[in-house]
Amino acid sequence: MTSDNTMTSNTMTQKKKQLLDAALTLFSRQGIEATSTASIAKQANVATGTLFHHFASKQALVIALYQAIKTELGQAMQTASAQEGLEHQVRHCWQQALCWAQHNPAKILFMQHMAHSPYCSSEQHRELMVTSMTLLLELLDKARCAGLIAPHPEPLVLNFCHSHFLATAGLFAEHPALAEQPEYQDSAFEMLWRGLSPQSR
Repeated sequence: MTSDNTMTSNTMTQKKKQLLDAALTLFSRQGIEATSTASIAKQANVATGTLFHHFASKQALVIALYQAIKTELGQAMQTASAQEGLEHQVRHCWQQALCWAQHNPAKILFMQHMAHSPYCSSEQHRELMVTSMTLLLELLDKARCAGLIAPHPEPLVLNFCHSHFLATAGLFAEHPALAEQPEYQDSAFEMLWRGLSPQSR
């Protein structure tokens, strides 16, 4: 038999998910600044008080949503065979990330909004990258040690990778036919890899 505590916990978890889903819908559609907590609660079909029960502030909700999306993206980037070269492994992660982006256009729009949002500091951006992109960071570190990419400061590398990913994912979201063309897929990765390499090729 399910206990009352379990039922209450499940209800709370469902309400929180409803709020995050509603926030994603509105943030991606009309922007973060233009979206009020009242409109999020209405979209989620819950009372505004319920929103503040789960999230202390709008900023807390924004960060929670961003963290959930970054974690989901990180989990979509599975490792390739260790027998493959490091460049191939990084390419594999990149392709999986773009595949995820094509299936989650609203989340990409939200991430684009977050790139210029005052709700998340540069340090928070970095912390979320470090905690959610563990595999990619490990591969880049190995590539750096092997001399395949330049020893640039990590914050710069993370910012470059993140910006290029959002730009590419945004282009493919606006023009899905381009994502189907190998030339665009290959060129997008080559731009990333060459940008990280120790010297132009």
